[in-house]
Amino acid sequence: MKLVQAARAAGTAFALVLIGALAQAAVSPFWNGQTPSTSGPWLGDTTFNIRSLWDAYTTSRGMGYSAGLSVSQTTGQANCTQLNNDAMQEIKTSAAAGFVCLPTAQPGKDIYIANATGQTINVYSNPTSFVAGTPDTINGTAGTTAYAGLTTGKNADCFVPAGGAWYCSSGQ
Repeated sequence: MKLVQAARAAGTAFALVLIGALAQAAVSPFWNGQTPSTSGPWLGDTTFNIRSLWDAYTTSRGMGYSAGLSVSQTTGQANCTQLNNDAMQEIKTSAAAGFVCLPTAQPGKDIYIANATGQTINVYSNPTSFVAGTPDTINGTAGTTAYAGLTTGKNADCFVPAGGAWYCSSGQ
């Protein structure tokens, strides 16, 4: 029990340090009152860098939610219900097995999907891939093959550590 409490305290402390650092970065004299640029000695590259992190923090982008979604029962990646870029998605209605597509697999993206239906929801990658000519994958499998781990009452955490590659896991 003490180990769990210590881990929670450490996680909370890390989150507070990160938020403090971002808040400090927002007013840093290093940038002379400007926002950080996408090039120069910043963290990352032009897709994910200190500027994109700063923008997301200061505008609360990527933290939205979509509740009560109704999804397609027509099978396949080409016919799936397209999920938006909100960080949290709740699927509430599906008359039979449902089919959804994740957004394009851009590095750093993280989406939580909750299945509040009585059906299995199959998850596909986006038909429009991050790298032109190379289909996005889910857990290393081509996006035309569904991730079927989102059964009744479960949730999935899908994240993108590298462009074009979704990784999903599900649990309760």
